Parts: sequence; structure tokens; C-alpha cells
Amino acid sequence: MSTQTEPQRIKDMLSRGQLAVRDQVTGLYHYLYARCPKSGHESPVHRVDKSGVAIIRVVFRCPVCGWDFDAGAEDMFLR
Repeated sequence: MSTQTEPQRIKDMLSRGQLAVRDQVTGLYHYLYARCPKSGHESPVHRVDKSGVAIIRVVFRCPVCGWDFDAGAEDMFLR
């Protein structure tokens, strides 16, 4: 089990250019999501900006209201 907090783990993932991480026990992948500031719904990644390998910006799109928004690692979660 990792001793990293989720924001630290997400920052590490982004620095490696990853949007998902594989669970070593189940083999399932966990993807990045963020909660829409307008509707409060879980929103998937819509677009990314990269610098070399690292992802420097993640844009999410709300499936309910259709709004595109940025989120920092502290506001992202794995699902």
C-alpha cells in the first residue's frame, strides 16, 4: 500500500504523463476525475496540455452541464 496522499499520487502520475493507474491487486484501472464547480457532478478528463512527457494542464468536461473547467491535483480524484 502506498504511503502517498492522493494529491501527491496524482501529481506523480501527471509528471509521468499518466491519466490512469492500475490497481496491483485487482488489475483494474483508476482514472482521473474532478467534481464540476457548477453542477457538482463527477467529470472525466476532456483534454490535456503536455510539456514533453509531463501533463501540465488537465481540462475536464461535465457530463451534465457541458462546462469545461481546469482542476489542480488537489481537486482531482481517482475513480
